Amino acid sequence: MKKAINLLMLLLLYVVAASAQKYDVKCLRGDSVAVYDVVETIRSEDTYYSKGEKLVFYLHDGDQVEGVDKFYDKGVIDTGGSIGYAVIQKDGKKYCTLSENLVFSKDNPEGVEDKVLTKSDELAHTIQGRIFNSIIPYIIIALLFLGVMVLNILATRSKKIRSIAVMAIPACIMLGTLIEIWAYSVLGTNCFWWCDKNRYGFFGSLLRIIPFGLIVFYQVMSIKFYEPVILGEAFDGDVQDGISVKPALISMLAAFPVLIASALICEFLGLGGWIETLLILVSFLLALGIGVFLSLKRNIELMKSKKWGILLTLFTIVYILGCIVAVWGLIVVIFKLIIQILIIGGILCFILYAMPAPSSGGGGGTTYRTVYYDEDNKAHDSAYACDKANEEIAKREAGKHN
Repeated sequence: MKKAINLLMLLLLYVVAASAQKYDVKCLRGDSVAVYDVVETIRSEDTYYSKGEKLVFYLHDGDQVEGVDKFYDKGVIDTGGSIGYAVIQKDGKKYCTLSENLVFSKDNPEGVEDKVLTKSDELAHTIQGRIFNSIIPYIIIALLFLGVMVLNILATRSKKIRSIAVMAIPACIMLGTLIEIWAYSVLGTNCFWWCDKNRYGFFGSLLRIIPFGLIVFYQVMSIKFYEPVILGEAFDGDVQDGISVKPALISMLAAFPVLIASALICEFLGLGGWIETLLILVSFLLALGIGVFLSLKRNIELMKSKKWGILLTLFTIVYILGCIVAVWGLIVVIFKLIIQILIIGGILCFILYAMPAPSSGGGGGTTYRTVYYDEDNKAHDSAYACDKANEEIAKREAGKHN
């Protein structure tokens, strides 16, 4: 009897564990989320899903759905920011919606495991995730760089404002940069959600990428615009006399490839343990340190002060990191649109160059048509009519011979 009860309990636990999971809708942006039809494909007994084009209905905050599976819409190029979709079931039919808008419901029985949400989905609903899934941090970044632009312009016209701008400009750049780095460390490439074609379509994404590109351009150039402010009238625009950035930039870009290369070399030589760790660490620090040291040395000479040279170099390092994040983000969002841009460009080229030119106006234009001749040398307007005539001619000739 006990064995039968135990088997029954195990069976019930199995049924609970195998049952579909419940998820509560918790919208990251707005108070509703779109639900699309889903395309289900079975290959070699495995089921694959893809997002359909038809928007079926909307879910709202507090709604509960039944989760079935998860798939990714990688788009044209998978840059690590692939969009995750949850396959949900309603009234016996399957649909899909963005998985980031779902949380694992507390109404699930004990033993039911979450098989739909990823760590990225869960992270989106933490305090940091909610912050960077709102538009507010990105508006702050844009306003900070707009402030830098205004200060750069005013500093060249007023000595009083220049004395303020010397400290205010790097403070604004560093604050904007640190927010960018923080956002990227939390969400990865998903921090550029506000110009993602999967959420806003081609043209909606393109309209967001244009101002994004302008801000990135200004961010990259901001240190050059800052040089006349900090160096004053003595600065003549010569690159050699400006803030030293290039050595530190080269070292920071080369440090991780050197790290990977040294790890591969250690693996090839069969080195392990603390020796491998020491060699990898030393090679990484050398690659990183040489360029940073050169920039530090030149900046100290430029500022004629060790203190200001160190502060300027620290600012330069943060500036470089921010530029790397911003430029990488711009590349990611452009790559996600590039195929659509090429397709639209191809269509426009076809319309402009492949379509025949219109005939000249009025009755003076010359019109050409194809004429088909049958066996009796009679003209016809179509190949079909010509073939029919030839069949009649063949029947006639056959009757004569009979």
